[in-house]
Amino acid sequence: MLAGSVDNSMLNINDLPVEILHHIIAFCTQRELLLNVAPVCKLWHELAYDPTHWRKLSFDLRKESITSETVQNCFARSRLLRCIEIIEGRVRVSQCSLSVADIFRCCASHCDKVVDIQLCSIFSLDSWMIVELVRCFPNLESLGVRACEQLDHECVRNICDLSCLRKLEISHCTQLTDELLDDLSCHLPQLQSLIINGLIKISDRYEFIFYFINKCLVKFW
Repeated sequence: MLAGSVDNSMLNINDLPVEILHHIIAFCTQRELLLNVAPVCKLWHELAYDPTHWRKLSFDLRKESITSETVQNCFARSRLLRCIEIIEGRVRVSQCSLSVADIFRCCASHCDKVVDIQLCSIFSLDSWMIVELVRCFPNLESLGVRACEQLDHECVRNICDLSCLRKLEISHCTQLTDELLDDLSCHLPQLQSLIINGLIKISDRYEFIFYFINKCLVKFW
């Protein structure tokens, strides 16, 4: 071997700078971090559990029952958590050991930096659940509510208690009418982005008026 040359047979991925390893591992899902990355070695275990890789968590209640222990462990290692996504679907309550409100409370007890929550197909959603959301995350800046059939005007009035909310998406929530826009206009003047999609009971004329009265960026799909 020539002097100064590198024996490629002796190179190991762990010889890469830790910053590059962080970047590579950032492409893994949390499930992959736990099952495939953490068991490799001590270094990869430390990388897998680094809080920078746990800034967004997604809970899909359709695929598996999520236990209290699972949720506690996830939030305990996610002190930099910024965003939560919860998908419920038409799952039977008996299949889940935790409610969506339970997840809210568990998250709030561990993570104080959450500013973005996305709720999809939460068929158990009601005004009480929204009250819990507001109580647990008073500084929320972004909220998405999609295909939540039980979302009604009382729920929207509770959402209006989020004084820091800047971005709101409400999509395919079929109970809402023009009254929704009245509530948002009166009680969320700080709103900067509003996305409304698939609300079949809101009139086109009312959307047009709301668009010109309010300063926020409004998208109607």
